[in-house]
Amino acid sequence: MSKKNCTPGDELEIPLTLVLDYSDFNATYPIGNIPAWEVTLKVVFYIIAMVLDIVGNSIIIFIIILNRKMRTTTNVLILNLAVSDLFVGIFCMWIHMGNQIDSNWPFGSFMCKFTNFSQVMSVTASVLTLTIISVERFIAIVYPFKAKWSALTTVIVIVCTWVAAIATASPHLFVRHLFKTLWQDREDRWCAEVWTQYYKDRDCNTWPRGKVVYYCVEGIVMYFLPIVIMIVTYSIISVKLLHRRAPGSLINSTSSAQDKSKKKVIKMLVAVLVVFTLCWTPQQTLLLMSVLGKPTTRSDIKYTAVFVAYFNSALNPILYGGFNENFRKGFSEAFKCVLVQKRNKIGIG
Repeated sequence: MSKKNCTPGDELEIPLTLVLDYSDFNATYPIGNIPAWEVTLKVVFYIIAMVLDIVGNSIIIFIIILNRKMRTTTNVLILNLAVSDLFVGIFCMWIHMGNQIDSNWPFGSFMCKFTNFSQVMSVTASVLTLTIISVERFIAIVYPFKAKWSALTTVIVIVCTWVAAIATASPHLFVRHLFKTLWQDREDRWCAEVWTQYYKDRDCNTWPRGKVVYYCVEGIVMYFLPIVIMIVTYSIISVKLLHRRAPGSLINSTSSAQDKSKKKVIKMLVAVLVVFTLCWTPQQTLLLMSVLGKPTTRSDIKYTAVFVAYFNSALNPILYGGFNENFRKGFSEAFKCVLVQKRNKIGIG
């Protein structure tokens, strides 16, 4: 057998054909129909997730904006996290739901590009914000005598977070495409990611080097590395708070109350981090496996991984309310306002 001899690094340009015209022929394969019970289940789950996400995160945003006492550095960063979670509910969930219940891509070319862009932008903004919160808390608790972040510093950090998130997500605007196959009896549409630049290795295998590099950097630098940073910072913070007071030493009530308050905040943030990691790791793992040539063919696993990742955005407001009394009061007041408005409408009618 002759040994293949290729020059490593040879570049290939794969032609991109968006429309395949077979209009002289009938389709050679049946349309994949999804069972009615499965469609109903997916729609119900996504409606619950979208309502929790949009309502919950909107309340968090309004609580922090309207309550002057809540505008601490940490809470302003939580507001930024709520905004990124809100984007998931507004731009991502319903698109994924629609794509799951219709075998043809039901949206246009713009949404084909925008859905993945908004997903990557939102998750990148979330993980960077969570990392920044952990660093801010680390500095405030481990080095309490250092200058606190000013309002201007916080705004600059938030702007940089979104610039980085948009830059990270922007390749999806160029590699996602809407494809069509025109048959005599129907039109098939699907949204797919295509990287046209391929490279040859020594064995003449071709692989999309740009795609592999992008997803490895995006997954490791923008996801797994920040999680490691957060685990380290929160571990040091926890040890610091636990050993703040030496056995037998005296401490005034004000300092004790401050430490209790800080511990509650840290518990809330650690809970948010744990839930974020549990929800997004399956999707990130499947993504890296796919890029490295070991994709899963199980559509149910892929669907579940994406849904669980998106559902994280709906869980965060519940975590804020569960761990923070001020957020709990805000939720309570919001629901009271809704009830009063309903009673007034009934009374007027």
